[in-house]
Amino acid sequence: MWESFDPSDWESLPHLSGRVATEDDVKNGVAVFYIPEGSFALNAMLPTCVIQIDEDTGERTPAVVIQAEQAGDQVYLGLRYLTGGNGICGLDEVEQLEEPNEEFAI
Repeated sequence: MWESFDPSDWESLPHLSGRVATEDDVKNGVAVFYIPEGSFALNAMLPTCVIQIDEDTGERTPAVVIQAEQAGDQVYLGLRYLTGGNGICGLDEVEQLEEPNEEFAI
């Protein structure tokens, strides 16, 4: 389900916007995670390109945000990686982009 994708197709990735994710959304590949209660969807333009930055190593990984929710004081982003797979991170762990940059190797 979380296969690699052509970076030029980032805008057509399935994503979740305007509501919180359900377990079925995760099973169907529309969302990366779900929080059973207490979260709300952020008003964000999705999908969107980011660079995830590892706090320990400084490694930069291009990704596409397909989900954004807040629970308490924490913002959680659901990511799709170009090479396949997915991840979850906080808003403070990404550099937001308006469009793919050279790190996306388009």
